[in-house]
Amino acid sequence: MIRCRVAIFLAATLAAMLAKIPLAQSLEPNVFIQTNISAARIVENNSRYVVEITILASDLEQMFFKSGSERVGVDLSQPGALEREIGKFVENRVTMRRNNGEPCARKVERAGEDPTNDEGVLVVLRFECAGADTIYDATKLLATQGPRAWQVVTIIRGDAKRRVMVNGENSSVGLSEPQ
Repeated sequence: MIRCRVAIFLAATLAAMLAKIPLAQSLEPNVFIQTNISAARIVENNSRYVVEITILASDLEQMFFKSGSERVGVDLSQPGALEREIGKFVENRVTMRRNNGEPCARKVERAGEDPTNDEGVLVVLRFECAGADTIYDATKLLATQGPRAWQVVTIIRGDAKRRVMVNGENSSVGLSEPQ
């Protein structure tokens, strides 16, 4: 009970902080918000989902450093190597699955600098899921980012939009939930 109240308090405090930040007031998908907060924009098209994740470049750099053992022997000075490794890094930490636990096929479409924000990194993933009961899960990404990490998730289905803020404790989002 106390943990629930603390979570509600923290969410309310975070919402109040975001209201004071000019960029957070518009909260357009893929807009850099602040340190420890990433954004995910999920666009559904039948059983296909395009997920655009933006992360502050300095946050990604810290995450990359923490997980450096994953890239032992990788020469990041080669053309395109850093972008490929960023894509793999995020791809291994963001999943979509059916409610029954069946994973959706995924592919990195793009990874690297965010063309709309010179302080950000953009990773675009494509997921193929059988059916509409799909769950987006950024648990591993947020855990790598740190205990204070949050993600603003925008789900777009046709003209309908829904925004959800998730953190390491509640980072799964059911996409088939009512708008």
